[in-house]
Amino acid sequence: MGAIGKSATPVVATKLRLTAKAGANAVRSAPTWSQRVVDTLGGENVVDVLTRQHRQIKLAFLQAALPGPQRRRNFDRLMRLLSVHEAAEEAHVHPVARRVLRQGRELAANRLREEKEAKQLLINLRRTGPHATGYLRRLNEVRRAVTRHAAREEREEFRALRRVLSPTRLRILGAEVKLAHAYAPTRPHRWVNSEAQNKLAAPFLGPFDRALDAVHRRRVAT
Repeated sequence: MGAIGKSATPVVATKLRLTAKAGANAVRSAPTWSQRVVDTLGGENVVDVLTRQHRQIKLAFLQAALPGPQRRRNFDRLMRLLSVHEAAEEAHVHPVARRVLRQGRELAANRLREEKEAKQLLINLRRTGPHATGYLRRLNEVRRAVTRHAAREEREEFRALRRVLSPTRLRILGAEVKLAHAYAPTRPHRWVNSEAQNKLAAPFLGPFDRALDAVHRRRVAT
């Protein structure tokens, strides 16, 4: 019995080591929560996501200026695009830039200041409405502010983030931005301008805005 016990000990130890090694390999190979989110949302680089949206917003400005029965729909789409885009940037992108980039605090502060100013112009434009006198003038005023802001983001912030962050981190941030678009407010809100304000307000303002949008669409349809 003693001989059997001694010979069995190395076998048991070997099995334990192999089991532990297999467990460790399984943990390493198992996708993390963030990686699963990235895979679900497409794994697109955040810079590519935001740059594409900048192009969509530029086109939406042109469409919102067109006369005819589609102007209201184009105007509402422009409002939604701008609102969810800026909310996602303020909640996820600028905070990362502030932490990881050289002069990140200054860059983020400048972008937030520009977004706050553009948001006020957008609120004024919404009050004017797409069929009122002065609409095209105010629309063009917002377009110039947003276009300048987007160019600075791409030149000063997005390029630097692409250099500093790893490809995986860029994809995770892209997934966070896409996820934020799903629940972000669809209308501009003057007092929501920081990371904390956006993250706290989005679960309440997002559904509220979408409910108002649904009511508005039903009224337009009737």
